[in-house]
Amino acid sequence: MKALRVGLCGVGNVGGAVLKLLKESSSLLERQGGFSFELVQVGARKGRSVVPYDDIDVTTDLMEVANNPEVDIFIELIGGTEFADELVQTAIRNGKQIVTANKALLAIKGDEIFQLAKQNNVQIGFEASVAGGTPVIKALREGLVANKVEWFAGILNGTSNYILTEMSVEKTEFSLALSKAQKLGLAEADPTMDIDGTDAAQKASILAALAFHVPFNFEAVNYEGIDKVDVEDLKYAEELGYNIKHIAFGRLLDNSVFVSAYPTLVPHEVILSQVGKQMNALEIYAHGIGSTVYYGPGAGPEPTASAVVADLVDLAKGGWQAEPARHSDNILRSESSIKTPRYFRLMVKNEPGVIAKISAVFANQDISIEALIQHEIKVNNGEQTDEVPVVILSGSVSDQIVKELLNQLNDMEEVADCLKQFRIHAKIN
Repeated sequence: MKALRVGLCGVGNVGGAVLKLLKESSSLLERQGGFSFELVQVGARKGRSVVPYDDIDVTTDLMEVANNPEVDIFIELIGGTEFADELVQTAIRNGKQIVTANKALLAIKGDEIFQLAKQNNVQIGFEASVAGGTPVIKALREGLVANKVEWFAGILNGTSNYILTEMSVEKTEFSLALSKAQKLGLAEADPTMDIDGTDAAQKASILAALAFHVPFNFEAVNYEGIDKVDVEDLKYAEELGYNIKHIAFGRLLDNSVFVSAYPTLVPHEVILSQVGKQMNALEIYAHGIGSTVYYGPGAGPEPTASAVVADLVDLAKGGWQAEPARHSDNILRSESSIKTPRYFRLMVKNEPGVIAKISAVFANQDISIEALIQHEIKVNNGEQTDEVPVVILSGSVSDQIVKELLNQLNDMEEVADCLKQFRIHAKIN
């Protein structure tokens, strides 16, 4: 059996797990995949100290791996965009097949990279870029190829989901839940891209390119993070029959594609609402099959390494096309005009007639009120305030109208503060 020669750049947690899987599971891979893989060279900035195998050639010059004529398949696991892009494009020009877990690289540089790959008859595996070891890329590229995807909704960032789960179940404040995630290795020392929504938005842009056959365009994705969610919001959502999750959503409406990632109230009866801790889940609705759901670990060295090696086997079989299928008239657009139901939390003066005045503002904007709850008077340092929290669930409304509504509410003497507004998950079909 001829071994396929592999070069790898990036020996962090994921790269180390890939090395271990390839070295320690070689007989299993031969038996189940029908191929053997030889690790020809590893590029690691820290050198041999991070590679626990003496029989592997290690270099601190990562570009050397991309240029190595002995390498058939190039694995990029360094992260980032600029240097990773340079490495990957160099490897492509040298005719090497590519495997990457780099969602930022694909979200920002995807079209350029795939076009170059097509020109050089090179294939690219990127299963590990979204949802870790859960095969959602394969589902879109292969399993649902006979279907027109109408929408997808998913929990794509395990760190955010863990934090929201801790806040909901344990009633832990955001900062403490984040600290716990970091101690457990579920969040980076700098968790910005996880908690501000960037990570999920990048993954959503990749899914949109596959699902709706539009260009990779991270800049067209509207997103917010979870840092504005607090325990009170989670408590009120629970009272009303919802959990708050960070949901990446993509939809196709009349050849227009809209992609977003926001904290969202999800009804308890919806599967995504019950996805806890650091797990990922993706629901895809397609015209032929209806709804399918994919659930599993979305992050961590082992799940990601599993997806990387699965791509190696697919590439060995010649299973990937050079680029995602396009051939559509679909256009990626901003989501600001899309209407969704909303959650509002206000602080209002505890006076007669206030609720009626607030309801009138909603009515003037032609927004229906589906539910309204006035809670107990707040107590600060043992003293009662003259303000009460009011939670409103509205009918469907666009971002533009929400801004106008909030401006009008903030101008009311009776409204002390418009604290929060979140979207509510509503399926299109």
